[in-house]
Parts: sequence; C-alpha cells; structure tokens
Amino acid sequence: MIAWWGWLLIWTGLVLALLGMVALLGWRLVKRFFTLLDDVFTVTEKLSILDGVTTETETRPVNAILREGDEVRASTGARMARRADRKHARRQARIQRGKMLTTATIDMKEWPHEPR
Repeated sequence: MIAWWGWLLIWTGLVLALLGMVALLGWRLVKRFFTLLDDVFTVTEKLSILDGVTTETETRPVNAILREGDEVRASTGARMARRADRKHARRQARIQRGKMLTTATIDMKEWPHEPR
C-alpha cells in the first residue's frame, strides 16, 4: 500500500499538470481572441469605407407606389441604361483582354499588354 505522503505527491502532481494545461489552453484562447479582434477592426474599417462610398453615390429611392408613373418609368429607364452601359463596358474589357491573349506569340519576351 502507498503511504499517505505518496498520495499527496501524486495528487499534487496531477493538480499542477491540470493547472498547467488550463493555463496553456487559456493563453492560446486569449491569443486567438486578440487576433480575431484585430481582424474585426480591419473589417469594420473596410466596411466604413464602403458605407461612405455607397452613401455618396446613390441615395435610397422612394417607394414606386408613392411616385408618379412618369417618374417611375424615367428612373427605371435611367437605371436600365446605366446597367446596360456598365454591362457593355465589361464586355468590351473582356473582348480586349481576349484579343490581347489570342494575339500573343510564343516568341514574345513580355506580356501582350506591355509596350515593346
């Protein structure tokens, strides 16, 4: 049978091991929390920039039910025209990129869009 001081040493060692494990896991948790906090601050800064951009460019439209039919048609037509213009610009950019890629030759030492 183990003497009383043996049990005391065993339980002291177990308690110290437990405290060490809790301290290690707590430290890792605190480090991850502060990393998460830094990431949240970075995202909120970016979102505040985006909020400023959206509030400067477009205001929230008034409900179409409360406006006159001519106003609704005019604003819808203008919105559709802006959308078509953006779509056309994206299409032209894709076509231009495709032309640059298809006209590139193997013996070229630089990218197709760079001047020679």
